[in-house]
Amino acid sequence: MITTRPIYALAAILGSLTLAGAFPAFNTPNSVDVNGDTCPLLDRNGISCPVLCVRSFDDCPDAIKPALCAANEQLCDDGSCQKSCDAVVNPCLCGLTDSDVSSVYKACPAYSGTVTVPNYDPSIKDEQINHACAKEWGVVAANSTFEDGSDISSWSDTADESRIWSDCPTPQEPQLTFTESFCIAFYAILGAELVLYLLWHFYKKIRERHAAGLRQVCSPLPAWLGLSKDGQNEKGAVVVLSNEKAPSIGADSSNSGSTSGAKINAAASTAANLPNGMMLLRGYDNNYVGMALFYLSLVSTAGWIVLLAIIVSDYYGKIKGGVAYGLLANSNTSMAVFIFVWHVAAVWMVVMLACMSRLRNYFRIECALSTAHVVQVEERQEEEIMMEGSQNRLTALVNRIRDRLVHYFDLNIVIESCTISRPSDDKTRAFFEYHCTRYVLSGSDGQTFQSHAFSLGSTHRSLLANRNGLTTAEAEERSFYIGENFIRVAVPSFPVALLKEFLSYIYLYQMMMMWVWFYFNYYKMALVQFSVIIASAFVKVAIRLHSEYKVKGLAEHKSECLVKRNGKWAVLNTADLVPGDVVAVEAGMEVMCDGCVLQGEVVVDESSLTGEAMPVRKLPLKNDDMAYDGQHGASKTYSVIAGTRVLQCTGSVIGSPSQSQPTLFSGKISVDSASGGEPETQILVTQTRTATDKGKLIKRILFPVRYSFVFDEQLRVAALFLLGYAGVGFALSIWLMGHDMTSWLYGVFVLAQTCQPLIPASLTIGQSVAAHRLRRQNIFCIDLPRTIMAGKVQVFCFDKTGTLTKEGLEYFAVQGITCDKGSAAADFAEEVSDMSRLPNVMQVGLASCHAVTMMGDQFIGNPVDVEQFRATDWEIKQGERDSELYLDTLLSPYLESVDGSDRLIRQTIHVIKRFEFVHARQSMSVAVLDQNSGHVHVYIKGSFERLKHMASPESVPADYDSMTARWAREGCYVLALAHKDLGPVSDLSSVARMSREQLESECNLTSLLLFRNKLKEDTASAIMELKGGDTRTVMITGDTALTGVYIARQCGMVSPTAQVILGDVDRSGIEPRLVWRDTADDSIIEDVDRLLYNERKDIEDAEYKLANVVSKRTPSVELAVTAAAFDHLVRAGQIRQYLLDIRIFARMTPQGKVDCVQLHMERAVTAMCGDGGNDCGALRAAHVGIALSDSEASIVSPFSSSNRSIHSCVTLLREGRSGLATSIAGYKFLINYGTTMSMLEIVQFYFSVIVPQAVWILIDSFITVGLCIAITQAQTARKLAPSRPTARLIGAHTLSSIWGQTAINYAFLYGMMGLLFRQSWFRCHEFDSRDIDTSLWWLLGDNYEAEVISIVCIFQFVNAAAVYNFGYRYRRAWITNYVLAVLYSGFIAIVSVLTLANPNRFSCMFRINCGNPDTLVDLGYSRPSWSISSYNSPAGHNVMPHRFRWTLWALCVTNIVLCLMWEKFVVLGPVGRLVRGWWVGRRGDDKLRVKL
Repeated sequence: MITTRPIYALAAILGSLTLAGAFPAFNTPNSVDVNGDTCPLLDRNGISCPVLCVRSFDDCPDAIKPALCAANEQLCDDGSCQKSCDAVVNPCLCGLTDSDVSSVYKACPAYSGTVTVPNYDPSIKDEQINHACAKEWGVVAANSTFEDGSDISSWSDTADESRIWSDCPTPQEPQLTFTESFCIAFYAILGAELVLYLLWHFYKKIRERHAAGLRQVCSPLPAWLGLSKDGQNEKGAVVVLSNEKAPSIGADSSNSGSTSGAKINAAASTAANLPNGMMLLRGYDNNYVGMALFYLSLVSTAGWIVLLAIIVSDYYGKIKGGVAYGLLANSNTSMAVFIFVWHVAAVWMVVMLACMSRLRNYFRIECALSTAHVVQVEERQEEEIMMEGSQNRLTALVNRIRDRLVHYFDLNIVIESCTISRPSDDKTRAFFEYHCTRYVLSGSDGQTFQSHAFSLGSTHRSLLANRNGLTTAEAEERSFYIGENFIRVAVPSFPVALLKEFLSYIYLYQMMMMWVWFYFNYYKMALVQFSVIIASAFVKVAIRLHSEYKVKGLAEHKSECLVKRNGKWAVLNTADLVPGDVVAVEAGMEVMCDGCVLQGEVVVDESSLTGEAMPVRKLPLKNDDMAYDGQHGASKTYSVIAGTRVLQCTGSVIGSPSQSQPTLFSGKISVDSASGGEPETQILVTQTRTATDKGKLIKRILFPVRYSFVFDEQLRVAALFLLGYAGVGFALSIWLMGHDMTSWLYGVFVLAQTCQPLIPASLTIGQSVAAHRLRRQNIFCIDLPRTIMAGKVQVFCFDKTGTLTKEGLEYFAVQGITCDKGSAAADFAEEVSDMSRLPNVMQVGLASCHAVTMMGDQFIGNPVDVEQFRATDWEIKQGERDSELYLDTLLSPYLESVDGSDRLIRQTIHVIKRFEFVHARQSMSVAVLDQNSGHVHVYIKGSFERLKHMASPESVPADYDSMTARWAREGCYVLALAHKDLGPVSDLSSVARMSREQLESECNLTSLLLFRNKLKEDTASAIMELKGGDTRTVMITGDTALTGVYIARQCGMVSPTAQVILGDVDRSGIEPRLVWRDTADDSIIEDVDRLLYNERKDIEDAEYKLANVVSKRTPSVELAVTAAAFDHLVRAGQIRQYLLDIRIFARMTPQGKVDCVQLHMERAVTAMCGDGGNDCGALRAAHVGIALSDSEASIVSPFSSSNRSIHSCVTLLREGRSGLATSIAGYKFLINYGTTMSMLEIVQFYFSVIVPQAVWILIDSFITVGLCIAITQAQTARKLAPSRPTARLIGAHTLSSIWGQTAINYAFLYGMMGLLFRQSWFRCHEFDSRDIDTSLWWLLGDNYEAEVISIVCIFQFVNAAAVYNFGYRYRRAWITNYVLAVLYSGFIAIVSVLTLANPNRFSCMFRINCGNPDTLVDLGYSRPSWSISSYNSPAGHNVMPHRFRWTLWALCVTNIVLCLMWEKFVVLGPVGRLVRGWWVGRRGDDKLRVKL
């Protein structure tokens, strides 16, 4: 049972200390003057007189004689005339009755005037006031003194004098016994609830004693299923193709990838013990008693809030008829109860928030998964640490402590409850959906859940075997295992989203602070803060819902399509698609699944997913055993992906011989059911839902990996510092304000002001502003925190083709290779730019060896292929094909003889076999039929290195390497073409059946195909600006190394005078070895390490000699490597040794680009820029990825730019740096606000004064919020600075900025208070709070001390915004921040007027330089025409002398100037650079300085 003991104990803790008089601890107010002489006691004006009680009204002095009453009125005992005296209370009875006193006294009418008390002494004020009043009324002689007395006795119930004062004894305060009915009800409810929770806990423990063995380990990876062709039941039997059991706990987690599901033992029954990526499943069954207790806990949470509201309302007298403390009896009891309830409510709600994800299932009973109604999914989710190199010892220590706490309390376990569904026709089957993936109850024992996927085959032939589609039963069965092809995104309603927003610790902290403010009569400011918090929450929820609705629109899309079911075509919803369905393709449709093309050809727009700007052609599967691997390698050519749009497809309907020729069109497909026709373009569905590439991207957006930036790492340490600082302020507040319960409330004020709830938000404001500005420049962001990461980029990697250079390549020339029959040596011919002058065999090869198709008048295909084909001037025949064996038919453009050509008539060739380009082989090939000669020719096109090894050695010229190197050095993109003649072939189908190895063997080189890859006009200027911004630029290209070197020199990535050394693998020996060669003369460099060492020394020497960052960091030796050399260095473990010396990575595959970027990420913050084609993986992997894509909604990387210029990268870094600097500035501003506010409060608490309420509202509502927003409006610097802004919240740069200004502010505030105490007009007029109730804080500001504190601190608060808005290098001059400039000027003007102006309406509103009207008149000012509340000070005003006002204003301006100079010249300027240089000279510097 709950007793009153905790309440009394808390009250005893706060009240047992000696009660202080609540005035300065180290000096007594009004004790001595400026000369050290004892202060004379001052006269106090305007004091009201007490009521005088007399035996008879005749004894009343003449000044307060009762007036004659009207005829119908009578004189009552209170001295007033009333028609009836029955309801009149006699104040002279002091609450007693006539029978309780020996003599009944009557009250003289109250004196309407006031008196002046000479030599006023608060310690004897009652006696002095009585004497002054008696003297005023003539009761005592005019020349009598206080020592003579007033000749009037004090009130007593036995008094019998003719006159007594009505100084009734203070009645004993009502006491709360804590046995009142409402207290008993509170104890009963609380005790009953506690007993119920304990009983439920014991009951749950008994019921769940064997529950640990019922849990399951589950992997998100699917079990692969296939359709059983033997013994199918009516629903389509499913067999497991791959279903490995989960590893035992503690086993190597590397094996966990294949886990489907397994039971676990009791010792491993928590998610904390699981390997990464694994999930723990726990089944729960509903329980009516538990459900009731769950809702009881929610009601209890609301009950604590209601209880706080009742206590606050009782404080204001809103509970019992307007009587303050009508419920809780008195102020002390009310405060004790409030503090007790406040603490308990805070603890209760913290526990509720911490257990929120587990709470509902705590009130359920754990059971077997097969019988459960709800499954609880537990998954360990670790934070991904970004920029670990930014840690120092302190942050590392804090993180280690945090990690231990996280592990101990399982704070890294993500918990989600999912409802188990069961089909109405079969209750034995069950499933639930988690993260948009379905998990079905299956397994050999039917007791485990696992996700599933269907295997349709791994080769082209096996996939083509599914061309007949599915039956309805098969589709339903697969749909049960996988779910509908629809990613449902649940977007809550606005009220629900708002409730979820408030369910966080930051809002709980704010709410508990608000309760203290509401209770302590600070409701005006509480309402303002409450409004700001509510408004910000509304805005955040609105923005989040807008974003979620955008994702919902991207994810949730349904349409109708033509699907082959039961051997017939039917119109179905795309949500009904399952793997194995065959779907007809229509031009204009959006593909809603991943699939492969069964027949026909498709041209799709993939820009929204891959960033690829050009339409992509997709070809049908080949009827062979070629491996199929979805979206990887060569299989991409045959695959369509969800989220892409079909621009064109083969659209004829095969129904009759006359309709058998395919044509490409952009219309709708219809099926002639009467003729049994089928759509010619069909795809096989291979993946649906989140198994698709689009689904995976959406899933990544909906359920992102938590990552921690350097902000988050150091914010924890900063929070600890602030808590410690606030704790000191809290303790000082309790000591200075009297050691009572009121002082606890003051301490909470200090805590709330120091630990500003806006600090976390300030770190994100810069991100949102930067993202908005990027969007205005056509750079779109889908991952907001990455904008700040962009501010720390040190290495920027670039793809070459289409990124650094213009879109596509420009055809340059063809250089033929001749091999005379009489000579075994092949040789190069002269290069020819006009293809019509080439031998016919070359013309046919160049016209046919590609994968170009037509869409209307537009060529579709690889840009290089398109440029090649366009240069031939051949035509692709559209319309009907002469044979189904022909993939394409090509026509030469010439009808007459041309000089230099051996072709006299128009030539027709047919492509009968095509192997698409594969990155791994770096080649493609075709087999074509020459209709005129009947010969079948094979052409192979690819990289010149690859074809050198594929072609017959005798066809390779001796100077092949030097010639290709020459063209590469000149910036040419070099391809080689090889050929062989199969002669006449009677059975063309035999060619179609040939493997790639058979087709491409024994070929002869015929020519080199040369393209020019021209730089974009602005690439060189962008690269120079990046280098000037201390950003290393790196090229990662699939092109040759020498071409990369040429482009790098052209764009300025490599200095024109630099020596470029190329690393490649020499395979001529027994073992492959890495060889370094000078690209200028191909000479071998024996000791590249020595060159690099000498070059590093030169750069280190230049670091402190040269000022320009480009001049001192530009290397004279650059490295370039081929993909083979890169792989060799990786295998040898040497890649990290050379990584930051390598400028060009050539011939890199898509995966090689990913590996290269990830290696850079180990050393530096790395960005990647590409066109979104084969560099998608690298764009996703980098810290910052930007795709130059025309699609605004590209989700291939965090950033995408529709402005396909490298200057987008410069813009991204400028805005990122500005956003980072802005976030740090907002953080510093709010920290400075906390330190200044705590300083203000401690100083005012020392003097037992409180700044006026209007000043609080000005500071907290307008200055803090307004200037915090204004800081974010700083304009971005026009150019990249040669450094990056700090991201360290506790770094020396940040701390010196914050605490330097804090120290200056402290010095000026204390100095000005000292100056005030040196003023003769102030000394002996100090505020003395000994006769003031300190809980009535709004009465403690009418004095000089509070006035000076207010003025000085307002100047300091306002100036902090200007100090931290200095543009320095990353933002423009602060004057260009017009919002801040206007607010800053306005606030400075306001506080200047308050300081300097004579009493006026505005200053009186702030209780600064104002006073009582009569007092102002006595001081020589005109009587105010506005109302002024009576001043709570003996002087009756706080108007400072003019000279002191100007002195105070000048010192405040000096404070401003010194703070500005500290930031400008010390923190950011030469003094700071000098100190940093000295420190680095003594202690060294671990800062990474990259070569530019």
